[in-house]
Amino acid sequence: MLSGASTYNYENPVRRDVVSTGNKGDVTIRFRTDNPGPWFLHYRIDWHLEAGLAVIFAEDAGDWNSVIDPTCTHDDLCPKYSSLTPEDL
Repeated sequence: MLSGASTYNYENPVRRDVVSTGNKGDVTIRFRTDNPGPWFLHYRIDWHLEAGLAVIFAEDAGDWNSVIDPTCTHDDLCPKYSSLTPEDL
């Protein structure tokens, strides 16, 4: 849904890689989820990325083991996150 719209356009939706969020900042992103694994989505400007404007989508996490075989070094990628307690998350 485009910013400011009140209904979804399923007939002929906008297809693009950049979208204006307008004044409200409410945009719906629709995409096909048919490739299991973690997928990284971020804003296009690096300093925004450093400020935390990014997200990881977990597609079909239940089947990752059949597709992805992470090693123990994967756990060492983010020691700050690994040190968080459940209350911090």
